[in-house]
Amino acid sequence: MKVRMRVLMTVCAAALMATGCGNLTIRSWIKVVTEQSGGSLTADIIGVPVPLDRVQGGFLSAIVLDTRMLPGPIDGTVNVEVVRIASTTGEWPIGPVCIWGNPAVPSSGTAHLDILGGTGSTTITLNLRAASEIGDVISAPPVEISQAATFPLNGIGLTQLLNAASTGSSEGLFNTSAHFVGETELFGEPASFNLDMVVTNSGSPPVFDANMMATCAPHFAEQGRALFYSVNSKASYLLASASDEPAPPTIISLADIGAHAGDRLKIARVGTYDDQTELRDGNATKVGAVFSSTSEVKKTSLRNRIPGAIDAGSDVNTPPYWVLLLPIATDISQDFEATNGPTVTVPAGANYLILGTIPASMKWSDNSGFGLGVSVTVNP
Repeated sequence: MKVRMRVLMTVCAAALMATGCGNLTIRSWIKVVTEQSGGSLTADIIGVPVPLDRVQGGFLSAIVLDTRMLPGPIDGTVNVEVVRIASTTGEWPIGPVCIWGNPAVPSSGTAHLDILGGTGSTTITLNLRAASEIGDVISAPPVEISQAATFPLNGIGLTQLLNAASTGSSEGLFNTSAHFVGETELFGEPASFNLDMVVTNSGSPPVFDANMMATCAPHFAEQGRALFYSVNSKASYLLASASDEPAPPTIISLADIGAHAGDRLKIARVGTYDDQTELRDGNATKVGAVFSSTSEVKKTSLRNRIPGAIDAGSDVNTPPYWVLLLPIATDISQDFEATNGPTVTVPAGANYLILGTIPASMKWSDNSGFGLGVSVTVNP
């Protein structure tokens, strides 16, 4: 019993981890490692398996864990919010193959983690649609697929969770693999495909080769055009006190999302964070953003950390932090609040969008949570 209590205190009260437990959301892109993934497409009409090469993409998932169950095994739920997977078929005249989430039937499942044992898995019923370039040419409708997939989550132990909590980032926490088989159609005839995918998680959306994106973008858009980017709860582009250690802010290349000067961006904050070190979702929501001509962000001891900052016409007034009862100003004139879904126009000269949290305490190193981010839509 004493050992169990010591473990409980380690997990739920350690300075690096948590002073409280509850529902903890880990929202992240589960991205395919292209160099280690592949598959094949099989149909009687062809007679031989067609290789699926250059498998790219991934899916955006939100895992909700009840950390009050610690130090015992944790059970939770998984919701797959977006699926964007594409592959080529080599020299075969099929063209790129696209797989995306069925917007009419959500994909969901369960997760189980034994933190102390470092083992676990998640099982998800994926409800998908699939199409190919040749199918689009002959106006064949997409095929609907429903298939269960299991992803091992071994290696996520106490050390890994402590490290994630101390950095504020869950990136790389889920390095796993899965074998997926689905039934589809090719030239109107039954076919099947299998994918052997090695995946890891990241805060940014997957990137595709241009030819695959040209075919798959209209299909992916059935789920909506917004792209999700994680924002570290500890991230800041503002001046911080000498005793604080903010994480680097999220930097989005406007070229990567196809945005240019004069375009409108809908920036919707997703999720929450905690303004203190706890292993649970908090209720803080305030996020700031600033356009910049460059991706440079200077050290946290400077007030104007973004030398390329460009005013977007709407300012968020950030409060000072205090040293010996004296206020130290943090506000910059070029940033704006991205908390409640603003639509802003990309100013001339802007090449990047930089985001960070604005906690009420104006201290970042003790923030926590893995569920925060923004979804960005170009010209909504």
